[in-house]
Amino acid sequence: MPHIRMRGLPEHIVAQLSQTLLKDLASVTQIKPDAFTLDWVPSISYRGGNIDISVVQVEVLWFPKAPEIQDEVERTIRKQLLTVYSQATHIAILFTALEPRGYYRNGTHF
Repeated sequence: MPHIRMRGLPEHIVAQLSQTLLKDLASVTQIKPDAFTLDWVPSISYRGGNIDISVVQVEVLWFPKAPEIQDEVERTIRKQLLTVYSQATHIAILFTALEPRGYYRNGTHF
């Protein structure tokens, strides 16, 4: 926890991001890097009947954090994403706040 899902990117880009992004996010959030999950979700966006490689969507599912931490997480994700995938010109980063009581890990809720 947190869970990050990336869409609209080639798989090798997400693998590349996993080498540095999780450590940087851990520093921002004060959460251990191995607590993060980073998933690649294969998807293709279209505009005008053509594949559009400029559209990237990142979902962050987590327990709520202070607004300034959320803002820094967004900046960190966007900056690293643009460093390795300059084709991304339409980047949406969505945060979903989870309730600890509704989150179970190995049969135990938080």
